[in-house]
Amino acid sequence: MMNRKHWMLFLVLVIEGASLMAVELIGSRLIAPFYGNSLYVWTAILCCCVSGLALGYYSGGVLSRRHATPKILFSILTVAALLVFALPYTSKALISFTSVMGLISGICITGFVLMTPIMLCFGMVGPMIVKLMSSSIESLGNVSGTTYFTSTAGGILATFLFGLYLIPLAGLNFCIYLTAIALAILPIIYTLVSLPAKKNKTFCSRSTNPTGVAPAPKKAKKVDRMEVSNSVFVYGFAVIEGASVMAIELISARMLAPWFGSSLPVWATVIGITLLGLAVGYFAGGRVADQFPQRNTLSIVLLGTSFLTLLMHIASQRLPLLFAEFNPILSLITISLLMILPPLAMLGMIPTLLIRFITSKIDDSGSTTGKVFTVSSISGIITLPLIGFWVVPEFGLTFPSIVIGILIGIVPFFQLIKQKKYYGWILLPAAFFSFLLTSNSKNEPGIKVQYLSEGLLGQVMVADVDQAISEGKDMNGRMLFVNRMGQSQLDLKTGSTRWTYSIFTSAVSSVLPMKSKALILGLGGGNVANSFSYGLGFQVDAVELDRRIADVSRQYFSLNPNVNVIVDDARHYLETTSKKYDLIFFDVFKGEVQPPHVLSVEAFKKAKSLLTENGLIIINLNGYLTGKIGKPGRSVYRTLKAAGLETRILPTPGNESERNSLFIATKKPMAFHHVRTPLTHQGKEVGLDSLFLDPSTLNLSDAIILTDDKPILELLNVAASNKWRNDYNGTYNLLFAKSGIPLFK
Repeated sequence: MMNRKHWMLFLVLVIEGASLMAVELIGSRLIAPFYGNSLYVWTAILCCCVSGLALGYYSGGVLSRRHATPKILFSILTVAALLVFALPYTSKALISFTSVMGLISGICITGFVLMTPIMLCFGMVGPMIVKLMSSSIESLGNVSGTTYFTSTAGGILATFLFGLYLIPLAGLNFCIYLTAIALAILPIIYTLVSLPAKKNKTFCSRSTNPTGVAPAPKKAKKVDRMEVSNSVFVYGFAVIEGASVMAIELISARMLAPWFGSSLPVWATVIGITLLGLAVGYFAGGRVADQFPQRNTLSIVLLGTSFLTLLMHIASQRLPLLFAEFNPILSLITISLLMILPPLAMLGMIPTLLIRFITSKIDDSGSTTGKVFTVSSISGIITLPLIGFWVVPEFGLTFPSIVIGILIGIVPFFQLIKQKKYYGWILLPAAFFSFLLTSNSKNEPGIKVQYLSEGLLGQVMVADVDQAISEGKDMNGRMLFVNRMGQSQLDLKTGSTRWTYSIFTSAVSSVLPMKSKALILGLGGGNVANSFSYGLGFQVDAVELDRRIADVSRQYFSLNPNVNVIVDDARHYLETTSKKYDLIFFDVFKGEVQPPHVLSVEAFKKAKSLLTENGLIIINLNGYLTGKIGKPGRSVYRTLKAAGLETRILPTPGNESERNSLFIATKKPMAFHHVRTPLTHQGKEVGLDSLFLDPSTLNLSDAIILTDDKPILELLNVAASNKWRNDYNGTYNLLFAKSGIPLFK
């Protein structure tokens, strides 16, 4: 039985769960200064973490059969603390070693070597503690459920604490040492507690047996429990659970992105609620397993999961519109609780149910726990790239979610019908209505969707819009959207863009002579690339992470075939190229989000090293420069100055919410009196020098220097990003919804 003697083990679980999530967050940020911080990095890090956990679950299960002692447990935690402490050094060594490799291969190898050993240690903890705290078969479900509930609760805490506050504000190195110290303190506490406890043997029920082998359990009463001979078949349920959790987590996040985006608060909310759902499932599953250890319990839980999964695409299409007038974060939390938490809570019940059903001897509790979570994790590892790189790009989100729902429910359906449990028939009408309520895209008069693609990097859409008015301004034309945020605009009548930042960028850049070498970070529809190549006669390299956007820019936005498109992360390209440029243009938006690893002082210094002596750097940012909402812009200005660059600010026309801010940075002072394509107003030339902002009007007292160690830019930009997202939701997304165009494919 679990009791207060186990307080130390519960402390271990909380810190282990929090450290696991903290290390996952830290790992992705550590390699961002070289490999970027795209979803490719997150996917690789997640796969590597789950791989390490799978190895740890299995190893911990094997070890627990004969060596489930507190001494071994705290030795594992000591090793984990040392590995975490070494993260800054191992990451630098690995990046140096893999720097000659390609982007994807380098990310995978670096992530695997960096994360797997630490996660192996964390994975061993759960099975060991289940064995240490288990005293009878009748309470095994409760023990295993509480163990993983406690660990996951620590992970939820770390997601918000580290993701939203400690990493951006205190920095990566601080977070690494904090995590390492928290892990290292546990063996110290154990040593201090165990010294007086040796005489009384009160540390935990298992520590009283120096061999680590449990005494013979009492004979359990006979119940309709799954026989061990069927355990191989039963592990199939672990495969279903692991694959389904990963698929639902990935697909649900993609379903929400077209309305809520993929900013840091959105990401933290979705991950936090995902973990909350699993935690609730672990806890509830443990109680249900001990109360109802029958065959049908699993079938009922899986059937319920199937039903809820079949409803996901319906809920995610309709709930955002229903909550459109509410606070965005409150809406996101509410919709996530309604859409994501219920199916994941039911899936979270499966592992603890399986552990209770399969285990026939209490001495096997740790081993069975390790096997169940190993099988679940391996299926998740396989599912993540399969769904992210093939299923979603090929089939979208709606159809896969329906198929997954049916696959989850098909085995329990036949089992229940075979037993004449007729409530199993609920699967058929649920699947029928799920197909029936599928949203199909329509081309209404005035709106024509030319292209729509779902993928790991988000939704990409090209639409011709003739009805959009925002703040009294004509927003029509051909638009490129990423997660339903405008990235490029093209006037189909003139073949040029009406977006002023592109026009101003061309005017500034025309200070350079023809045949200058230009680098564009962030291609979009290619408006600026065409302006540079066709209008100014530049030789243009354009770096774009998403290959779909490169294809779209050529097919739908007439990108000049002479533009050399490089599919890569912007920061990775800066770090690996040796080519010199006369102009480097930063236009790195993914939806409403600008990646902090591309706008840091280290990134600017690297760009400066690639710049010719008379070259210039131009950075496109939102228009906010005053007040709290303008702190990111002021910080970018201060960061450019800290990188040793002469910096000026050129705001485009309009108020702050409508305009862009262009930051012009050079190695030495540069005059813009004579440019080849000057700006005009009412037929008269307008001197660029008269449009630059006087930096003395900016309050730089709260501006910070943006660094790789403290990736805070995304957090600073929350207010501006939310404002931009809300404007687009109120203009385009509502217009699309009224025209019958679904939020996702």
